[in-house]
Amino acid sequence: MSDADPSGYFSIRNDVVDRLLQGAHRLAGVPEEHRSAVLRAAAEAVSDAAELLRPYTGLFADGDSAASRLSFSCLSAAATFPHAPPDQIADLGALTAILFGIDDIADDIAGQWSHRDVAAFFARLRAMVSGAPPQTSTAPADAADPMGQALHAWQGWCDRFHAHPGAATHVPTLVERLELAGAAMARERVWAAGSEPWPAYDDYLANGRITILYPTWWAAALAICGPAPADAAHWGSIAPATAFGAACMRLANDIRTFERERGEGKPNSVLILERSGMTVEAAVERVSTHIAELNGAFAAALAELPPELADVAEGQRRSVAFNGAWYMARDTHAYTVQDLVRDADAHGV
Repeated sequence: MSDADPSGYFSIRNDVVDRLLQGAHRLAGVPEEHRSAVLRAAAEAVSDAAELLRPYTGLFADGDSAASRLSFSCLSAAATFPHAPPDQIADLGALTAILFGIDDIADDIAGQWSHRDVAAFFARLRAMVSGAPPQTSTAPADAADPMGQALHAWQGWCDRFHAHPGAATHVPTLVERLELAGAAMARERVWAAGSEPWPAYDDYLANGRITILYPTWWAAALAICGPAPADAAHWGSIAPATAFGAACMRLANDIRTFERERGEGKPNSVLILERSGMTVEAAVERVSTHIAELNGAFAAALAELPPELADVAEGQRRSVAFNGAWYMARDTHAYTVQDLVRDADAHGV
């Protein structure tokens, strides 16, 4: 999709889901007794995250940080780690906003790019976080286009990331997750272009739990909010639970976005089931049932984590609960800073 009018893309509604999920509430995934603390933490962090990303409007769905995904991103980080210091929540919120921008680039929402362009883009992202010289190009990123803006924002985020004590330990995992995400997004581009047939449901989900970027986010979160001292083996411990959580997130996202992705020609679990002969309502119900099944496996995997990862386990549980409930109620963009402030005021923050 062209970047000529991204606001049109982000205004696509999903009336079927709104009808089926009447009464869904965007904060339903945050226990009511914790909402004030979560909203307060997000409100404290959002200005710091905005300062980091303000020059890079190409990262924002509508070109305006005040009405972008930034408030949602900080709220998601705060819902995951409500007791973390504001600078850590800001770093994780900024990471989420940048990952949204990366996804928009890979999907040709923010500009239109060749497969080679996107592969080179991911190579530069990996090189920047690892501190290695890029192998694909030595030219500086052009801050006038969305890809260049994403790279500049990523470099600023990486500079902050490396200041965290656990960063050096977890950088190899983050680099690996970015490589896997780039390859998975390349597969989605091929499917969306019609160069290959759409995958079966299970194959789609195996790929989609990578492209939701939940595992990438957690590779960074281990360095920022994980246990000290950092231990590279922690990723291996949380990887099974993270895969279940990512699948839950992907399917919840699919329920919210299938009408938008129908227009893109992009595979989505609901659309794959619809193509198999289900009604859209039956497909939504089947995906919802699968989310519940995966949530059970997710909880069981979290329960097996060792005591030193208890805070990470709780953070993953909180994250999936918050984001899953949010997708049932609305999309992630256009949740403004003013909306965040109003929600905070309504909860006495």
